[in-house]
Amino acid sequence: MLNEPKRSKEIKYINPEVPKVELPAYGGESYESLVPDTLDIAEMARLAVNGLTGPTDPDADYEIYWRAAFNTNPPMVWHSESDCVQVKFMEALPMMRLASGSSQDMQVEQRWMELLLQMQGPDGLLYLSKIGRPWAKFGAYGKEPAGDYYTSHLICGRLLGTMALYYKMTGDEKWKEAGNRVVDGLEKLLVHDGKAHFVCHEFGIDGSYTPLENPANAVHNHATYIAWTLQGLSQFGKSADCPKAIDLAHKLFRCVVEDCNSFDQNGHFLPEYPAEQQRKAGHPVGMIHFHGHTLTLLATLDYALAASDQDAIDFVRRGFEYAMTQGECRLGFFAEWLNQPNPNTLEMCELAEMVGLAVKLSAAGAGDYWDMADRWIRNLFHEGQLRPEHVQWMHWLSERTATTEIEPMKLPPYHTDENAIERNVGAFGGWLSPNDWIPAGFPHNIHWKAPGIQHCCTGNSTRAIYYVWENMLSYDSGKLRINLLMNRASQWADIDSHIPYAGQVDLKIKQSLELAVRIPEWVEPDQAKCTVNGKTVKIKWDGRYANVGKVEADDVVTLNFPIEERVEWIYVEKRTYRILLRGNTCVAIDPPGTNCPLFQREHLRSDTVRWKKTERFVSNKIINW
Repeated sequence: MLNEPKRSKEIKYINPEVPKVELPAYGGESYESLVPDTLDIAEMARLAVNGLTGPTDPDADYEIYWRAAFNTNPPMVWHSESDCVQVKFMEALPMMRLASGSSQDMQVEQRWMELLLQMQGPDGLLYLSKIGRPWAKFGAYGKEPAGDYYTSHLICGRLLGTMALYYKMTGDEKWKEAGNRVVDGLEKLLVHDGKAHFVCHEFGIDGSYTPLENPANAVHNHATYIAWTLQGLSQFGKSADCPKAIDLAHKLFRCVVEDCNSFDQNGHFLPEYPAEQQRKAGHPVGMIHFHGHTLTLLATLDYALAASDQDAIDFVRRGFEYAMTQGECRLGFFAEWLNQPNPNTLEMCELAEMVGLAVKLSAAGAGDYWDMADRWIRNLFHEGQLRPEHVQWMHWLSERTATTEIEPMKLPPYHTDENAIERNVGAFGGWLSPNDWIPAGFPHNIHWKAPGIQHCCTGNSTRAIYYVWENMLSYDSGKLRINLLMNRASQWADIDSHIPYAGQVDLKIKQSLELAVRIPEWVEPDQAKCTVNGKTVKIKWDGRYANVGKVEADDVVTLNFPIEERVEWIYVEKRTYRILLRGNTCVAIDPPGTNCPLFQREHLRSDTVRWKKTERFVSNKIINW
């Protein structure tokens, strides 16, 4: 039975009436299965539901605590202006339920759905309240607008995508109607000059705003902020058949490419702002925010696919291929800031977007990046999620830290230390090194007073889980293609992957179909063997895909291929690491981490598969996202 959500009496919304909303049904089939204890995308999604709903404040309408710190005593979570990244959570949560079947904390989702409509003003735009939210200070995104309520095109854009998602999941016209009103409001907020742009990032109720004396004081390039809006317009335009939204997205794309000075014509990343603006803002000259650029590329790709804009697809591909040259592609380490003198850390946002770009470009036929996606997902993407086995390390670290006296954590009511670690299990890290969740010796900015989680990473990374879950296999007109060899249940076949214990994948077929399976990059075609119900089948090859041919319900298809342990050396952020690999999976790294070491995977070096019982879920609905 659904728990009734708490509703704050202190926070006042521009629309005070609590609307009636119906949660999506999340229908599907659940069953217990014995599977190899290997990477499981649905399990990542199930943990993510906790990571999305756990770090929330029930007394503030389940608003998220933006930051979490575990090298403090005690561990803490706290509110700030950047709680607004909750809009990313609101989009990701229903997708994690589709992938996992989890019904944890449904009351949080219900309240968030209500807030979607309570935030909508008479002009259609979505407004945040200052009343009852004393942590809603200003600075990261712009100067404070006058009045009790303020809107941002960033917030409107990301929540427009959420409205599109609920419309596709429920068919309820209220979401389409509300989304159309947001589109109309954004159209009026934009300055139209053949292209379109916003004069500011935050506005008061009447469209008023206070311009920044120095644009660099907003931290990120204008394109980064436009990307939130560009993406939401594209998602809504495609999902709700709204040509106006696609047209506005096209104009914003032109602004990004032609006016924002974020990319050159070859897709290379440019510094956030011109040198003089960066000096005045106190930023290192030439600094480039990786996530800001990959976020823009991912948003542009959503527009390009919605509008069938080949020029935009080509732009994204060039940018993505450049991005790969700026990081370490074996494990998936992409530094938060480029052109920095000190070693820098991985912000999970950029890795999530690189995974999303690799998967979505490949699925769209705009490139073949499945092997890159496989490397990154198996390694730092998986390790970057706070998992149950990390909890003891976080407590160990906190208990060895002196009692904390760091602002703003000692200022109630902005923080809590209640189950600060456990409530974040399933969330994603903000500052990782290749070998540690909370690394020592990377003093690149003030966050190192209290590193841990910045929840923009959780919102972006959980959505990337869905991109992987949706696209790791594809079914069309009786043909099933398996693109990534990881555990996954589906209505067509269940995938049991033995990798990295062994080079084996079992597919339990559920309906008559033609099957093709992509083999990993380290396998030559003549090394792969296939059996159907124990009988050898000759493979026909289509590039990297093994065409098995026609199979029937209850058939078991097994592919076998060699997998060996090997050593590689990688150079990341001015340091060298020795990694031990089985296939694409890193099973050990040297030197090891010291605070919460990553790649503690000795068990994966065995040739004997470890098995586990798990509850599998097959959703009766897949949303193309």
